[in-house]
Amino acid sequence: MTERTINLFMRRQAVAFELGVSRHTIARLLLSDATFPRFFEITPGIGVIARADFDGWLRKKRLKAYTKPK
Repeated sequence: MTERTINLFMRRQAVAFELGVSRHTIARLLLSDATFPRFFEITPGIGVIARADFDGWLRKKRLKAYTKPK
């Protein structure tokens, strides 16, 4: 497996680290934010999200924060 392949997907702990939050907060985000990317299992017990989906979600959140009317 190449480094590029490995970077295509993120596990919960990596997502939590990127956002600076706990895995429990990720679970709450999944319940409260319908736009948050959904995890899927690649093997039993191993859930991942696509890195591109996560980056897109974060980009949209950032743009929304910058364009919010004052």
